[in-house]
Amino acid sequence: MELASLNDEQRLAVETVDGPLLILAGAGSGKTRVITYRIANLILNHKIYPNQILAVTFTNKAAEEMRNRCRSLLPEGTAEPLVRTFHSLCLYLLRREGKVLGLGSNFTVYDSDMQESLIKEILKSKDMDTKEFRPSSLANQFSQAKDSFLTAEEFAKKKVDDAYSKTIASVFLEYEKRKDLRNALDFGDLILKTVILFRDFPVILEKYQRLWKYIMVDEYQDTNKIQYHLVQSLSSFHKNLCVVGDDDQSIYSWRGADISNILNFKKDYPEAVVVKLEENYRSTRTIIESAAALISHNKQRTNKTLRTENPLGDKIKFTSFQNEMEEAEGIVQKIQVGARKGQKYSNFAIFYRTNSQSRYFEEALRKRAIPYKIFGGFRFFDRKEVKDLIAYLSVIVNPVDSTSLLRIINSPPRGIGDTTVNRILKYSVEEGLSLYECLHKQVPDIKKGTLQKLNSLYRMFDSEMEDLGKKTPSEIAYDVLEHSGYREYLENEGTEDSFSRLSNLNEFVNALKEYEETNPEATLEEYLSSISLITSEENTKDLPDYVILMTVHNAKGLEFHHVFMAGMEEGTFPHFLSIDSPEGIEEERRLAYVAITRARKHLDISYSRFTRKFGEVDARFPSQFLEEIPKEYMEGEFTETKYGVRRPEVTPRAERFQKSEEKFESIQAKVGNGEFQVGTKVRHKVYGEGRILSISGSGDNRKVEVRFGSHLDKKFLLAYTPLEIIS
Repeated sequence: MELASLNDEQRLAVETVDGPLLILAGAGSGKTRVITYRIANLILNHKIYPNQILAVTFTNKAAEEMRNRCRSLLPEGTAEPLVRTFHSLCLYLLRREGKVLGLGSNFTVYDSDMQESLIKEILKSKDMDTKEFRPSSLANQFSQAKDSFLTAEEFAKKKVDDAYSKTIASVFLEYEKRKDLRNALDFGDLILKTVILFRDFPVILEKYQRLWKYIMVDEYQDTNKIQYHLVQSLSSFHKNLCVVGDDDQSIYSWRGADISNILNFKKDYPEAVVVKLEENYRSTRTIIESAAALISHNKQRTNKTLRTENPLGDKIKFTSFQNEMEEAEGIVQKIQVGARKGQKYSNFAIFYRTNSQSRYFEEALRKRAIPYKIFGGFRFFDRKEVKDLIAYLSVIVNPVDSTSLLRIINSPPRGIGDTTVNRILKYSVEEGLSLYECLHKQVPDIKKGTLQKLNSLYRMFDSEMEDLGKKTPSEIAYDVLEHSGYREYLENEGTEDSFSRLSNLNEFVNALKEYEETNPEATLEEYLSSISLITSEENTKDLPDYVILMTVHNAKGLEFHHVFMAGMEEGTFPHFLSIDSPEGIEEERRLAYVAITRARKHLDISYSRFTRKFGEVDARFPSQFLEEIPKEYMEGEFTETKYGVRRPEVTPRAERFQKSEEKFESIQAKVGNGEFQVGTKVRHKVYGEGRILSISGSGDNRKVEVRFGSHLDKKFLLAYTPLEIIS
């Protein structure tokens, strides 16, 4: 097999056959090419049987691409190596060997919905409150335990400190017991059970160790603890383990990815050969050298520098805008100019840190009839939490809208189950009443406590209906979030996903506020009608050409001719949930590095000076990462807006934070002068009285940890969660 098309580092990686091998593959350095050439080299030049080769990656798409590339390099009719994702590999093994663990070969694999359904069943049987013990949160805890190589029994042994932890452990044990009875596994089980299989049945492990003489693992920087153990077990016999990855692109710690797996590979295998693929073939020199300068500020990384022989290219354009609306308008105008010059819309990608930021771009693109698709997510008005809030508001303007009421009657969870709903529906038909009217009736066969919950929901709607002519639409929307418990529900869940959903609701209130500003006589009914026109648009799945919108996390592994990085301000990127720790900042910097290196030719970076939070205007300052990009690679633009012409500039970080501290003086004063201190007694509307255990962060990112009772610890953002000081 000819290797002349490879550069020196790529060829070294391909030709290193035996022993452990670490390939540090920089962005755009031909990683997949090297993996597939190495597989072909083993088969064609070293006469290794294809069934002795195992390649593991993370997604079905990556696995399919690897298979296709291998086929293109091998003669027709050649047997193929086993290329699998981690989960499909373990499913393959458990179907064949799981009987020794008591598994039937026809076991069911539960997805997240089935997991939560089973947990709800257990909570109901234990008469436990789904507000305090949320099924989604418990499912996440159980999955995290399995990713950390903990069984339910081991998890229970660790959770002996307090009653709350013991209760969670008891649910976990029951969850596992019922799955066993139903011959079912969840996704976390697939890898955990396989590792346990190999640990407890060494004969089975040896069978596969001898079978797979050469093992390759893609995206090794994204592996978690249990995946690490799986790879170690399978490769420990021959030690012909090749791992490929880039610690500078490790951006999934929130999923359990452990960057130390790739950083410590040389410690695990002192004899390992390390090959660095540092030449980028994708991007201009300006883009690559800017990215390299940015990531060099990280301390937790291997020593390497991305480089390219490509032309210098255009400078990175940097623009500041007054607010997100102007930012979106400015970016979309540039896309429109490019399209008029003959460029395809698909040449352009807009990146943002959080899903909630998409709304402004969607509105600006729709206004100009420019087709777009959101990669890896839903359009703004198609997101569940947004649809839920729309349903609440629809009931307020049209109480007989039973479809909308049915959607949110138990969202957030308030203990109104399907049986209750069916009884209300039956009663409404028999009595000729709307579903809404039934909320405050004595519906037969419904428990007193449940009737009180229904009546409470009725009173909330009744109160908001009275306010229709007195309050603005955005005020009503905000009140609904407060009085329905939806905001508290998401705040108290405390997950990355719940904060993302809360941000989407914030953006909905912002959208209403902006609608009011441009339509002073606007009514809630008119706004809901305008939304219905948006959500009734044609399905765009068959569009031939479109602008691409996505979060930076979803952009990993992709590349685009022209990239717009929007929202590069402190608190947005880096994200406010990550700025309290050096590890958090380093991961955010890696995320920015990933975003920059997706651009082939052109890169535009922008930020907004002001943003809204639940309708209130909030000052923002440029991301600290902008200061870490050498100024010779960037150029600012004059930005024409209704506020006048101004030259954007990057304010020195010290000055930015001084201004930030001044802006949030009132919050800081409360914390610093003793109103909020460790030990302060506070009251929360859901959890009652508690004491502050710790305070961290600053300004808008101030967090407090509160202990309620003797066992329940919760973290809150002061800017989002009003806590009443009681002593």
